[in-house]
Amino acid sequence: MKVGMAVKTGKCWSSCIVLIGLVSIVFLPPSLGFVLPKASLIVNEENYVYFGEKCGTLSSSIDSTIPDGNPSLVDQGTSISIRKYKHKGWNLSYLYKPPSPGNEMKAPIVLIHPVGIGLSSWFWEKLMEEYGSQEAGGNPAIYAVDLIGCGLENGSDKWDPEEEGLFFPLSWVQGVETLIQSVVLPECRKGKKDQSNSSGCVVVVQGGIANVGVMLASRNPGSVVSRLIMTSPPIFQDMINPVPQDELERNYNFLRSKIWGGLAFALLETRPIIRIFSNLILFKEECDESWLDKTINGAYVEARTPIQAFNAGLLN
Repeated sequence: MKVGMAVKTGKCWSSCIVLIGLVSIVFLPPSLGFVLPKASLIVNEENYVYFGEKCGTLSSSIDSTIPDGNPSLVDQGTSISIRKYKHKGWNLSYLYKPPSPGNEMKAPIVLIHPVGIGLSSWFWEKLMEEYGSQEAGGNPAIYAVDLIGCGLENGSDKWDPEEEGLFFPLSWVQGVETLIQSVVLPECRKGKKDQSNSSGCVVVVQGGIANVGVMLASRNPGSVVSRLIMTSPPIFQDMINPVPQDELERNYNFLRSKIWGGLAFALLETRPIIRIFSNLILFKEECDESWLDKTINGAYVEARTPIQAFNAGLLN
């Protein structure tokens, strides 16, 4: 398996924590008292971080995937569509761009979006639209997956930790595995007579979600994941050194609190703050209004839980 890496920035979530802290200092009086909700946060013997009110069990089984029979177009005039699949009882979604003629046998690409305010698989739409010009020989099949708890605007289920817990980063990895093994590879290989030498897919991850890509590749080498490309990943030490459990609980309970956390998210979800962080972390030049519109559109209250888990440091 080949691994590619493009480094631009380190822990983007630390900037969010700093801003949230500043918000708390400015807007909340020191005399204000409240009780933070207690997180059921467990680090098990395999070093997977679990969060949820109900204790979960580890499983690597792959459920059957059911593509949407009538996917709707993301934008009229494009070949990108929204499709659905099931994983362990979750209704999940992904964006799909079919291969251009003559590229059906090429290794498919699986894109994993970063986790942040309003972000989901749409993060990759621009790349999907522009990838594979006729001059470049066209594009292979491209899949942009929505991680569990993300992509609510595409019809994915929300994640409520009081109803079902998740292991990090394992649960997100398993959701992507289901898509790859039940949809991506079967669709790529259905026209091949000899599948003994079939190569796997190319996985691309962005930013602090790099741990998901690394675990996905390590669990599925060679014929499942042939290449891993990480863009702007954290530095190596940040990826291998876990955040202490007491710090995880403190961060997560802070972000989940209705007062401080709610106030912080209310500010972070505003257009000016989204513009600042987008330009600071993601864009070489100024982000455009279309980017801001899509981010605001995806900033559901119900979509905050994956962001809370990520910014608390559960993926480390």
